[in-house]
Amino acid sequence: MTVKQTVSIQNKLGMHARPAMKLFELVQSFDADVLLRNEAGTEAEANSVIALLMLDSAKGGKIEVEASGPQEAEALQAVVELFASRFDEE
Repeated sequence: MTVKQTVSIQNKLGMHARPAMKLFELVQSFDADVLLRNEAGTEAEANSVIALLMLDSAKGGKIEVEASGPQEAEALQAVVELFASRFDEE
């Protein structure tokens, strides 16, 4: 099964190196595959910082987060909370 949720980018600089690294480190702690998709349809696996940077998503953008695997629900919830916390940048 796969779980999905759409989140908004709220930190003022959008998806840049620091948030990408935080997201990468977060998903490493779960037994789940996490995929992000921006409004243009570009997809990035959360286990690749480079791929996350390719999302090129600015503040106000929407990202669909999709998780699958044994800890998919936990991984999705943690990623949603990280976006909601503005990646602890503000």
